[in-house]
Amino acid sequence: MSVEIPGEPIRPSAEMLDGAIGAAVAALEQLPVAELLAATGAGVHPVDSPAAATLVLLALAECEGNGRAQVEACVRRLLSSRDATGCWRFSPDSKLPGAGESARALVALKQWNIPLEPSPALDALLSRDAARGHGNTGPESGTVASEGAPPDGDVVTHADLLLLAAHEGRSLPGRAAFVAEQLRTRGLLSCVRGPPAAAASPLLLGYLLTRWVRRAGDHWQLAVPLRDELISLWEKGEVRGAVNVALAMSALMNLGRPTDVNLFERTLDGMASLLLSGQSEEGLWPVAPLYEAGDVVHGSLEASAALCVEALVRYLRIARIAADRTDNFLPGTLPSRPGTWKETLAAFDDDYPPALFAPESRARLRELGEWLPAALEGDGGFEVRLLDGAPRVDFILGIKHDGQALLAGRHPHAELPAPLFAAPEWRRIRDFAKGWAEPGGLLDREVDAFWLEFDLDAPVASPPLPIVFLCTRDQPVAVNEALHRQKSDTYRATLHAGLPLLRGDDAPLTPELQREMDVCIEALPAGAHLYAACVMMSRRSKNLRFTLKNVPPERMVSYLEAVAWPGDFQQLRDCLAWLLPLGVNRFMLNLDLAPRLLPTLGLECSFQGRAQPAEEPRWQLLLDELVKRGLCAPSRRDALLAWPGRTQVNLPDGSAVRESVFDKRLAHVKLGLTGAPLIEAKAYLATHRTSERLRTR
Repeated sequence: MSVEIPGEPIRPSAEMLDGAIGAAVAALEQLPVAELLAATGAGVHPVDSPAAATLVLLALAECEGNGRAQVEACVRRLLSSRDATGCWRFSPDSKLPGAGESARALVALKQWNIPLEPSPALDALLSRDAARGHGNTGPESGTVASEGAPPDGDVVTHADLLLLAAHEGRSLPGRAAFVAEQLRTRGLLSCVRGPPAAAASPLLLGYLLTRWVRRAGDHWQLAVPLRDELISLWEKGEVRGAVNVALAMSALMNLGRPTDVNLFERTLDGMASLLLSGQSEEGLWPVAPLYEAGDVVHGSLEASAALCVEALVRYLRIARIAADRTDNFLPGTLPSRPGTWKETLAAFDDDYPPALFAPESRARLRELGEWLPAALEGDGGFEVRLLDGAPRVDFILGIKHDGQALLAGRHPHAELPAPLFAAPEWRRIRDFAKGWAEPGGLLDREVDAFWLEFDLDAPVASPPLPIVFLCTRDQPVAVNEALHRQKSDTYRATLHAGLPLLRGDDAPLTPELQREMDVCIEALPAGAHLYAACVMMSRRSKNLRFTLKNVPPERMVSYLEAVAWPGDFQQLRDCLAWLLPLGVNRFMLNLDLAPRLLPTLGLECSFQGRAQPAEEPRWQLLLDELVKRGLCAPSRRDALLAWPGRTQVNLPDGSAVRESVFDKRLAHVKLGLTGAPLIEAKAYLATHRTSERLRTR
């Protein structure tokens, strides 16, 4: 059911996917209420369990209203299977209701807006689980701290409780840290430890964890290893059976597109092709194990179908299938691109929304592009202001490890323009790149990326000077004091190795600045991450900017108090008071050190999973609220919502063999808090550049 070219999975067509989804939904509608089956050596028999109905509801909530009859049956099944405490058991044989099973059922019903009376409180489920972990099942179990995680608790229960907490707008940093540490040290396949009833399969665990990551916020210390492990398992042929493929596929889509879009899309294409080829004439897929308990394995025909439908519906929604790309292009290893970024930026002229890009801004972008070799490939982006009368557009270029050689002057086919090195700032960038490119060195191990941001509020200087962002790798979550010290020491070592190269003798790391850096790093809560340190080369400033990830909104104020931030706390509280009800759940903080902390604060706002407006309606809500508060012009809101998509750029030199596809995304909105009544709002438009080879027709 898909086009086959050896070595390269080709994206199934929209017609294939629509047909497969339609057949599966029609078959699912004819099945009775979702049933859990137990297979033993003696045969297969049904289990009186709500577990299958829960999974069907979770999966079909993503499927645009498909399967309503099955949904209604599953809702009735869950409502009728609650016990007197308002909780659920995996099966009648379970001695006690399960905290994880109950949390998952509550999430499933919440996604279908089913009211419950009485609704069991999250704290009660947390206390139940904590008591179980301490071997305490009596009435006094309520004295156990509700956030406390059992030291030997199973990861699946943690995943369910974390997901419920995220749906209720809460975070559980202790449990999140425990899960992250388990995944880091053991990997997904070894993390499954069963509750008394049954252990979930590893890929079901991955599916549940990534639902939480997507919903809760920027837990990318989990997302990166999860994504890597899922893709590795697929490439090794260890993801077997349609249901496991569907679980892995949805998990990857929960995590969003990584930097390597080609690998991500090839993986999804291959998974979708396998699901299509494994579908029966009736529109269903074979039952696969979802839980194991000793010699008994549990599966469900209805849950299998619903999970496969979810994967295909979401794949169809995000794949942006284009017939010309499917038929004519294959990813491949390509020679270095000739020319400069001027041609690429000029080729975007038809895509620049006039409401955001004035003619003067476009001219400055092309002028800047003359200085940047096209071989300096990476993710690009634009910083735009959101009020009318603010035409400035800044350009951002992300350099990963494949750009090291060019910055270091060691690229075999391209080099930076010699006039750049008349500026000491560019000589420092070259020195840093040389250190970054040393295999096995500290910078090689701990620096993940390097961003160049060019301010274009005036004609391009000769040579242009950037602001540079030294982006660190995610460190292990600090689940205990020893790991926290290790994490802090690694950040400090990385900054002490990289920042002097970039700042030079004119802006040394003074003892006072080092103390302030240490305070900001040491106070990071569990799970938080120093994403970047920023050197303001273009502004001739000795200030240093820190960008922090994963500081939960409920911990922001206490963190800023701990680092003695001198800014306007009430303004921050007021912002969070209207941002959080809109569903904003991915925040980054920008702090300025000069060398003491300044009262400015940048609050970057977006949504977990980096979904775009077509998939994520909360973008519309956020931008509408900015318009309502006078922070964004209506025409600019409309332009931001229309920006995401895919653009193919044909470059004049070598266009017969070299083309680029740009994924255009709305990255985040940034609110600049200074204590002044007017908050400055900016938006960041991302472009991910994918080079492709034209295939002979």
